[in-house]
Amino acid sequence: MVAVCLFQACFVFKEKAPLTKNSVNIEEFEEIEELPGLDDYGYVKNESVVKEAKVKRNESLYIILRSLDVTPEDIYTIQQKAIGKFNPRRINQNQKYYTYHDAETGTPTRMIFHQTATDYVIFDWSNGIEVETGSKEIETEIATAYGTIESSLYETLVGQGVNMLVANGLSEIFGWEIDFFRLYKGDKFKVIYEKRFVDGKPYGIGQIIAAEFEHRGQIYDAYFYESEEAYGYYDNLGNSVQKALLKAPFKYSQRISSNFSYNRFHPVLKRRMPHYGVDYAAPMGTPVISVGDGEIITSRYNGAAGNMVKIRHNSTYSTAYLHLNGYASGIKEGRRVKQGQVIGYVGKTGRVTGVHLHYNVYKNDRPVNPVKLVLPPSKGISEAELETYKVSIESKKSELEKLGKEESLAEVLN
Repeated sequence: MVAVCLFQACFVFKEKAPLTKNSVNIEEFEEIEELPGLDDYGYVKNESVVKEAKVKRNESLYIILRSLDVTPEDIYTIQQKAIGKFNPRRINQNQKYYTYHDAETGTPTRMIFHQTATDYVIFDWSNGIEVETGSKEIETEIATAYGTIESSLYETLVGQGVNMLVANGLSEIFGWEIDFFRLYKGDKFKVIYEKRFVDGKPYGIGQIIAAEFEHRGQIYDAYFYESEEAYGYYDNLGNSVQKALLKAPFKYSQRISSNFSYNRFHPVLKRRMPHYGVDYAAPMGTPVISVGDGEIITSRYNGAAGNMVKIRHNSTYSTAYLHLNGYASGIKEGRRVKQGQVIGYVGKTGRVTGVHLHYNVYKNDRPVNPVKLVLPPSKGISEAELETYKVSIESKKSELEKLGKEESLAEVLN
């Protein structure tokens, strides 16, 4: 017996003596039933009716499963099997999930809960109880953008239909050399980056592959490069375009007495509340240094924070130093400071129980954990790897050079 597929239809024919040499009797073909397709999660399409839903206000995993006729005993088993895979306390209103119902009986058999657009958890009680995690594939395509700034980088990009995350990416890359709060009309940019898609729908951006920024007549370039020895953005000569912040605001190691937390018991207020920084139990008068070059934007007494200094390092990062005993000479708002420069001294001003420094790091004006913050390297490409690096960026340099040239030629011809 032999299977033959013609124009997407499959048949089987029984071998018999041919009517004539090299002939086949079409009457002997028997159609094979086409296999059903699978959905995006790997389940047979025609076996279930799938319904989409969103988490309602005050709904929990327990409430949702009970609405699907899952018994309390099975819900307990599901919760136990979900440990380490899914945190039921992190269910938010309007989160999307899908329920599967038997095509014949309508009985609910499983639920797929999306934690993000890509990551999901499968709760399956169709044959025993299983809890599995999965992730949708992210597709990428290379895209480019270029333009001349009239008002702001953001407005220029969005006006072209480019994701605003490209503007954020450019400011992070070039923010150590260009003050993105003071861009000039006529500044220009070129960028090669990755667009990302999930299920054919836009899903942010991926890596910025290469970029060029012309600011006040000076051209800056950056190329993403990764090897065993290097990772980050470098210019065409192999110099790092990013400067790392110091890991701590002291010249010598100091003990951390209280870590970054979203739910810390406040020793003065006697209640739980976020602690968006790190406390160092340094002795009174210990010199506090700036973790990076920048501009002082706050240098004054500020209520519960006591004597504080806040420094903007670039358009992405800023840091704050609280409860200071006093300020170093010349530390005033509007002044510039260098990395490692003493800005003040550990104290106990403001709402405190003892001597310490409270240290904050902000990324795009949002507090981040200073201890876990991954900062770009400041070291350039090594001499031994420099030639390999230069060869790897040649095609990217060529692509950047092409951007905008056709438009310029058209303007000349017109």
